Amino acid sequence: MIIWILNSESGIKILYKSFLKTDADEDIVSGFLTAFHHFSIEEFHQSLESIEMGGLKWIYILEPKFKLLFVVADVKEVKTEILRGRLDVLKVAFLKEFEKIWIKKKKSWDGNMNVYMPFLKVIEDYYGQWEEVESLNQVADFFDILGVFQQIFILLRNILEKKMYTKSKDLILDRIQKVYNKFKKEEEYKSQPELENITFSKESWFNIIDINLLKCEKEVITKYLKLFLQGTVSILKEVKGKNLCLKYFDEERVYSYIYNNMGLLKDLNLDMFFLELFLLIK
Repeated sequence: MIIWILNSESGIKILYKSFLKTDADEDIVSGFLTAFHHFSIEEFHQSLESIEMGGLKWIYILEPKFKLLFVVADVKEVKTEILRGRLDVLKVAFLKEFEKIWIKKKKSWDGNMNVYMPFLKVIEDYYGQWEEVESLNQVADFFDILGVFQQIFILLRNILEKKMYTKSKDLILDRIQKVYNKFKKEEEYKSQPELENITFSKESWFNIIDINLLKCEKEVITKYLKLFLQGTVSILKEVKGKNLCLKYFDEERVYSYIYNNMGLLKDLNLDMFFLELFLLIK
């Protein structure tokens, strides 16, 4: 995240803070941001609010009463409303801190800019809080991912227990064991210690609830959960056939689970994965 607080008329930089690595000259960019904003006012008769350029998302908040322009930039993946909310928090905090100085300077921000420097610590404190909350949200999402996969694995085990004769069941479990053992030998798998907490045995099935969410890489864990699940469904289809598997998935309420949790699956970017997998599209 990068923050500018500018004099909206002169373009003079009052404060700048970057939490991203960038080679851009902050003073040159300050002038560009103000000029771009003036262009928006003159050509479109309204203040620029947001734009994407240079691989970043930019949010503007004009405070005309105080002749200030607040700008934040961050990677495109960050939601616009989150960036705008954070920038608004900084705007309110800045005005609360320095409105008296602005009045004392006869409604001007000019002069010794060092007087505003202590606010950089305020920005850093807010950023630290936002990062912590973001980390907690990521952990919460990861916990939801583990919960979804665990529930799907339970439903598949129910299919084995309720729908299979011993011969078919043993064949399927043997093949799943081989797939599980194969993935465990991969270097990427070995490099992620928490993957050892994804366990499988023919007696106790899959168990993934013991993963320490703070000590692992979400993308790697999710990748192997997908691979284990894809392998299991593929083996079911090979042994029992596509049509019979579709019948089993329906009877054991796999489709009901996916449908009832579609909102969550979309939020976790898992909706298309499960739909394609269990509709046996591929």
